[in-house]
Amino acid sequence: MKAMVIYCTKTGSTEKIAKRIAKDFNCPQLKVEADVVYGGFFSACARVVSDRLQKTLPKAVTETPEVSDCDILFLGFPIWWDDMPDYFREFLGRLDADGKRLVPFATSGRSDMSRAIETLRELFPNANICNPFHYGVFHRDNYLVWKDEVDEDAAMENALH
Repeated sequence: MKAMVIYCTKTGSTEKIAKRIAKDFNCPQLKVEADVVYGGFFSACARVVSDRLQKTLPKAVTETPEVSDCDILFLGFPIWWDDMPDYFREFLGRLDADGKRLVPFATSGRSDMSRAIETLRELFPNANICNPFHYGVFHRDNYLVWKDEVDEDAAMENALH
Protein backbone atom coordinates (compact mmCIF):
# COMPACT_ATOMS: atom_id res chain seq x y z
CA MET A 1 0.00 0.00 0.00
CA LYS A 2 1.46 3.34 -1.07
CA ALA A 3 -0.09 6.32 0.66
CA MET A 4 0.30 10.07 1.08
CA VAL A 5 -1.07 12.49 3.67
CA ILE A 6 -2.29 15.80 2.24
CA TYR A 7 -3.61 18.34 4.72
CA CYS A 8 -4.17 21.95 5.65
CA THR A 9 -4.28 23.47 9.10
CA LYS A 10 -4.90 26.79 10.80
CA THR A 11 -4.24 26.16 14.48
CA GLY A 12 -2.10 23.02 14.25
CA SER A 13 -4.74 20.50 15.37
CA THR A 14 -5.11 18.93 11.94
CA GLU A 15 -1.34 18.95 11.51
CA LYS A 16 -0.85 16.89 14.69
CA ILE A 17 -3.15 14.19 13.32
CA ALA A 18 -1.51 14.40 9.87
CA LYS A 19 1.93 13.82 11.37
CA ARG A 20 0.67 10.85 13.37
CA ILE A 21 -0.95 9.30 10.28
CA ALA A 22 2.24 9.84 8.24
CA LYS A 23 4.28 8.13 10.96
CA ASP A 24 1.84 5.26 11.56
CA PHE A 25 1.36 4.52 7.85
CA ASN A 26 4.97 5.31 6.92
CA CYS A 27 4.12 7.75 4.16
CA PRO A 28 5.02 11.28 3.07
CA GLN A 29 2.95 14.30 3.98
CA LEU A 30 2.19 17.54 2.20
CA LYS A 31 0.91 20.69 3.88
CA VAL A 32 -1.30 22.83 1.65
CA GLU A 33 -1.02 26.61 2.13
CA ALA A 34 -3.51 29.32 1.15
CA ASP A 35 -2.73 32.38 -0.93
CA VAL A 36 -4.18 34.60 1.81
CA VAL A 37 -3.49 35.06 5.52
CA TYR A 38 -6.52 34.35 7.66
CA GLY A 39 -5.37 35.89 10.94
CA GLY A 40 -6.96 35.06 14.28
CA PHE A 41 -10.13 33.09 14.88
CA PHE A 42 -12.70 35.89 14.48
CA SER A 43 -11.02 37.51 11.47
CA ALA A 44 -10.68 34.07 9.85
CA CYS A 45 -14.40 33.37 10.38
CA ALA A 46 -15.33 36.75 8.94
CA ARG A 47 -13.03 36.17 5.96
CA VAL A 48 -14.50 32.73 5.18
CA VAL A 49 -18.07 34.04 5.30
CA SER A 50 -17.21 37.07 3.20
CA ASP A 51 -15.34 34.98 0.60
CA ARG A 52 -18.23 32.54 0.26
CA LEU A 53 -20.89 35.23 0.03
CA GLN A 54 -18.92 37.21 -2.54
CA LYS A 55 -17.72 34.06 -4.32
CA THR A 56 -14.12 35.32 -4.18
CA LEU A 57 -12.62 32.03 -3.15
CA PRO A 58 -8.95 31.84 -2.19
CA LYS A 59 -6.57 29.46 -3.86
CA ALA A 60 -3.75 27.24 -2.64
CA VAL A 61 -0.16 28.18 -3.43
CA THR A 62 1.11 24.63 -2.85
CA GLU A 63 2.32 22.80 -5.93
CA THR A 64 0.17 19.86 -7.00
CA PRO A 65 1.93 16.57 -6.22
CA GLU A 66 2.10 13.52 -8.44
CA VAL A 67 -0.18 10.92 -6.85
CA SER A 68 -0.54 8.37 -9.66
CA ASP A 69 1.43 5.75 -7.72
CA CYS A 70 -0.56 6.22 -4.50
CA ASP A 71 -3.28 3.77 -3.54
CA ILE A 72 -4.53 5.82 -0.59
CA LEU A 73 -4.69 9.55 -0.03
CA PHE A 74 -5.32 10.70 3.54
CA LEU A 75 -6.97 14.12 3.21
CA GLY A 76 -6.99 16.29 6.33
CA PHE A 77 -8.61 19.64 6.99
CA PRO A 78 -10.36 21.72 9.61
CA ILE A 79 -14.09 22.26 9.20
CA TRP A 80 -14.77 25.90 8.38
CA TRP A 81 -18.38 26.95 8.22
CA ASP A 82 -19.59 23.34 7.76
CA ASP A 83 -17.12 22.39 5.01
CA MET A 84 -13.43 22.10 4.21
CA PRO A 85 -11.54 25.36 3.58
CA ASP A 86 -12.14 26.74 0.11
CA TYR A 87 -8.44 26.91 -0.77
CA PHE A 88 -8.09 23.22 0.15
CA ARG A 89 -11.04 22.35 -2.09
CA GLU A 90 -9.41 24.32 -4.92
CA PHE A 91 -6.17 22.41 -4.36
CA LEU A 92 -7.93 19.03 -4.30
CA GLY A 93 -9.65 19.92 -7.56
CA ARG A 94 -6.20 19.85 -9.20
CA LEU A 95 -5.43 16.30 -8.00
CA ASP A 96 -5.89 13.31 -10.25
CA ALA A 97 -7.53 11.21 -7.54
CA ASP A 98 -10.48 9.56 -9.25
CA GLY A 99 -10.38 5.83 -8.70
CA LYS A 100 -8.25 6.21 -5.58
CA ARG A 101 -9.09 5.37 -1.99
CA LEU A 102 -9.61 8.68 -0.17
CA VAL A 103 -9.56 8.69 3.62
CA PRO A 104 -10.69 12.06 4.99
CA PHE A 105 -9.84 13.28 8.47
CA ALA A 106 -11.10 16.50 9.98
CA THR A 107 -10.88 18.63 13.09
CA SER A 108 -13.61 20.97 14.24
CA GLY A 109 -15.24 22.87 17.01
CA ARG A 110 -18.91 22.01 16.73
CA SER A 111 -19.43 21.05 13.09
CA ASP A 112 -19.55 17.52 11.74
CA MET A 113 -17.82 16.54 8.52
CA SER A 114 -20.81 15.41 6.45
CA ARG A 115 -20.74 18.43 4.11
CA ALA A 116 -17.00 17.98 3.54
CA ILE A 117 -17.54 14.34 2.57
CA GLU A 118 -20.20 15.48 0.08
CA THR A 119 -17.69 17.98 -1.32
CA LEU A 120 -15.19 15.14 -1.79
CA ARG A 121 -17.86 13.10 -3.60
CA GLU A 122 -18.52 16.05 -5.91
CA LEU A 123 -14.80 16.50 -6.62
CA PHE A 124 -14.06 12.78 -7.04
CA PRO A 125 -17.18 10.91 -8.18
CA ASN A 126 -15.13 7.81 -9.07
CA ALA A 127 -13.08 7.62 -5.88
CA ASN A 128 -13.68 5.32 -2.93
CA ILE A 129 -14.22 7.71 -0.01
CA CYS A 130 -14.03 5.66 3.17
CA ASN A 131 -12.98 5.47 6.82
CA PRO A 132 -13.55 9.14 7.74
CA PHE A 133 -11.94 10.25 11.00
CA HIS A 134 -13.31 13.21 12.94
CA TYR A 135 -11.76 14.85 15.96
CA GLY A 136 -13.83 17.70 17.31
CA VAL A 137 -15.00 19.30 20.52
CA PHE A 138 -18.29 17.39 20.55
CA HIS A 139 -17.32 14.31 18.55
CA ARG A 140 -14.03 12.43 18.85
CA ASP A 141 -13.41 9.22 16.95
CA ASN A 142 -10.98 6.79 18.54
CA TYR A 143 -7.73 7.02 16.56
CA LEU A 144 -6.50 3.50 17.34
CA VAL A 145 -9.82 1.90 16.35
CA TRP A 146 -9.87 4.00 13.18
CA LYS A 147 -6.27 3.05 12.30
CA ASP A 148 -7.10 -0.66 12.70
CA GLU A 149 -10.12 -0.25 10.39
CA VAL A 150 -7.99 1.47 7.73
CA ASP A 151 -5.36 -1.27 8.00
CA GLU A 152 -8.00 -4.03 7.71
CA ASP A 153 -9.66 -2.40 4.71
CA ALA A 154 -6.31 -1.93 2.97
CA ALA A 155 -5.39 -5.58 3.60
CA MET A 156 -8.74 -6.74 2.23
CA GLU A 157 -8.37 -4.52 -0.83
CA ASN A 158 -4.82 -5.81 -1.46
CA ALA A 159 -6.06 -9.41 -1.18
CA LEU A 160 -8.69 -8.73 -3.86
CA HIS A 161 -6.10 -7.36 -6.31
